[in-house]
Amino acid sequence: MKKLLLLAIGLVFLTSCQFKEEITFNKNGSGEYKLSIDMGGFMSMAKEMGQQTDSLKKGKKEVKDTVYRLSELFKKDSEQWQRLTDKEKELLKALKDVSVVLHMDENNDQMEMAYVYPFKKTKDLNNILEKLKQVEKLRNNNIEDDAMKNMPKTEVSYVFKKHKFQRKVKLTKPVDKPTQKNEDLFNMMQYKLVYHFPYPIKSVSYKDAMLSADRKTLIIEAPLSQVSENPEILDFEVKFD
Repeated sequence: MKKLLLLAIGLVFLTSCQFKEEITFNKNGSGEYKLSIDMGGFMSMAKEMGQQTDSLKKGKKEVKDTVYRLSELFKKDSEQWQRLTDKEKELLKALKDVSVVLHMDENNDQMEMAYVYPFKKTKDLNNILEKLKQVEKLRNNNIEDDAMKNMPKTEVSYVFKKHKFQRKVKLTKPVDKPTQKNEDLFNMMQYKLVYHFPYPIKSVSYKDAMLSADRKTLIIEAPLSQVSENPEILDFEVKFD
């Protein structure tokens, strides 16, 4: 189980059918951020590659739910913690409240991972995805996967007020055209945004956005290939009644 879990964490941003960024906002600007990754396809792929958990080797299929703090991956290895720079330690301290939730059901080839972050202020969400990527890179001893190198660097900020919400995206480092392998991989993935607001939505600048029946939940879906080529397509504004 542990071997497969570590392999899954290392591939978390690369081998998935869908990324879902879900945010629940409270009226005071606090809320919960949740990045979910469906890795059911990873389970099937691991089996085809001959990667098996201890339970499968023993002829058993495991159902397990695990919750831990992201910082625990470093705290358990004091030597690794000591190797971190002050800036890297500050990053981990800023994300100390991030929990990682893993659900595994080997019988049904299910594997879902989620980063859950309860935030006090909306501005605490700024660049949260890039920060999580940096932590994954640190966990891999500062080695960045080739596929990650083909992902653009962005600055994403969030502004939430009583009458308006903005998701601002600024491209800071464009990338060259991805390899055919990575392009095929990205074409199979979806990026989904699900935002829950305390107020009914009046309008959304993103033309293909969907709303819930009570108009308090916004849903946006786009192929990861499009988001990779032009991250700024997910720059939009929401106005409330």
